[in-house]
This record gives sequence, C-alpha cells and structure tokens, in this order.
Amino acid sequence: MSQKRIPVTILTGFLGAGKTTLLNYILKQQHGYKFAVIVNEMGRIGVDGALVEKTEDDILELNNGCLCCSVRKDLVEGVKKLLKRGGFDYILIETTGAADPQPVAQTFLNIPQLQQYVMLDSIITVVDAEQVEKHIKAQDTAKEQIINADYVLLNKVDLVDEAQLAKVEGIIKELNEHCQIIRTSHSQTNIKQLLDMHAFDLDRKLAVDPDFLNEMRNRHHHDVTSFSYTYEKPFVLEKLEYFVQNMSEKEQIYRSKGFLNIAGNPRRAIFHGVNNRFTLLWDRLWEKGEKRESQLVFIGKNLNEAKIRKELDGCLA
Repeated sequence: MSQKRIPVTILTGFLGAGKTTLLNYILKQQHGYKFAVIVNEMGRIGVDGALVEKTEDDILELNNGCLCCSVRKDLVEGVKKLLKRGGFDYILIETTGAADPQPVAQTFLNIPQLQQYVMLDSIITVVDAEQVEKHIKAQDTAKEQIINADYVLLNKVDLVDEAQLAKVEGIIKELNEHCQIIRTSHSQTNIKQLLDMHAFDLDRKLAVDPDFLNEMRNRHHHDVTSFSYTYEKPFVLEKLEYFVQNMSEKEQIYRSKGFLNIAGNPRRAIFHGVNNRFTLLWDRLWEKGEKRESQLVFIGKNLNEAKIRKELDGCLA
C-alpha cells in the first residue's frame, strides 16, 4: 500500500495583506494537523519568522529573497530535511509578499524527488480589500497572485463598504473566474474549508495558462526592493511617531515591519506598516540579558534608503 502524500498549501498575497495573520490563525485552531511551516522573507532580517506564534509545529525560515531564485534550492533542500525528520502531516508555505506563487508551485510539480512524498493541495491568496485595486494596477505580482489562486481571502472587509467589496470581487473574478472568494476580517475563516480540499487542479491551470509549468519564464520583479536596519540605541517614541506620520508619499512603502527597543519601556514593540497605516504593538518584556536591538525592514518602490536611514537615526535616544 502506497504512503499517503503530504498536502502542501501555499499562502501568498501582496505585502501587508494578512498572510502571517492567517498563518498564526491556522496554527492556533483545533484542526488535528501537525504542521511544518516554511516562511520566506525579503531582507536580511527575519521578522515574519519571529512573528509566527510559537507552537509545537516545525518552522523553517528562508531569508533574503524570492522563491524563484537561489532560495528555491533552499526550499527543496528544506522540504527534504523536513521529510527526513518527519513528525508532521501538512506543509504550509508563506511566501514573501513580492513573490509570484507559480515558481513555488512548480517546485512541487516538476521535481520528482518531492512528487512521491508531497502533493500541492492549494494556493491561498490573501488580498487587502482596501488596497487591492491599487496593488494590481501598480504591480504585476499582485495580479499574478490572484490569477494563480484556488482560494482568494478578501481580507480587511471591515475597512470598506459593500459597494467597494462587490467592485473588488468583480475585479478578482475577471482575473480568475475559477477561484473561490471568501470574505474575511483579520484573516479569520473556517479553515476546514481551506485545507486538505484537493483544490489545486493542474489541468485547469494549464487550460488557462499553457506555460504554467514553464520554469524559464522570466518572473522577476526587481522594481520592488527591500532594505533592513539594525539599531543598538533605543528609539524615542515621540520622534518615531513623528517620522512615521511624515513618511514621504513619493516613497511607495508597501510594507514595513520590525521589533523596536523604545527608550524607557521594558517591553519590546512590534512595528507594522501597510501603505499609510502604521501600528505599534507592545509585545513581551525584554528578557534578562537579551540584547535590546531594534530591527526594521522596509519593502517598496522608489525608496530612498539613505534618506530613511538618516531620518531614523534622528529618532534615536
């Protein structure tokens, strides 16, 4: 009797749509699965991996890039190591928000060593109901993420009205008539209707895009860049808030995130930025002997790295 292949779900979506929130939500549910989680990030600093809430599940973090480049080799090797170690029955892959999910899917469809052990179950794309129109106009990646989806989680529905939701759903269906659209707030939905549903249909994908399995297709989107900062000095909260409120509109910062050491506060702060929305959440207490280091990552278009660094330097105590 042949061994049941382990299902793989790819979680994708443009920067700040709510992928990590969805991943954490899935991991906290009573679902009966033992997950292996693979997180891919842009930038040298692994923020998303650290933002995944700690569970008993295995978490493998792949930093610094796009899964269709050199990191893809790391993905294959990482999956092989996970399979060798065993102890799980489902793989979740969270891609960076600037990645096209198609090359990730090709990894599981084109590599024989993986095919006999794992099967691609679905591609879930999280979209920001408030920002998706702007994203797909500005970035082909945002469009490809929707085109390749089996499920589209239309997230942050609490931020827009019904007319806007209906309009956005129409745009999504024009790009991908076969996907199932699920409205969500804070990426919360019935995961039993998402996982292990055998939703991925290669024949249907090939009928829409005969080049779906073509690994030679150029899908690099180099206009989206990222850079990271690390600071040992603490930030002054009032100065940092002023910096955030006055970030230049010319610099299209799609996503910013990180951990911050705030002067005079014993707790680590988590910094989240999506377009013009920024939040600062107080996290756990800094541990005794822990290096109180601030780490920030910015991802966007037409970014002036030197200018942002100078302004951040001015926010230090």
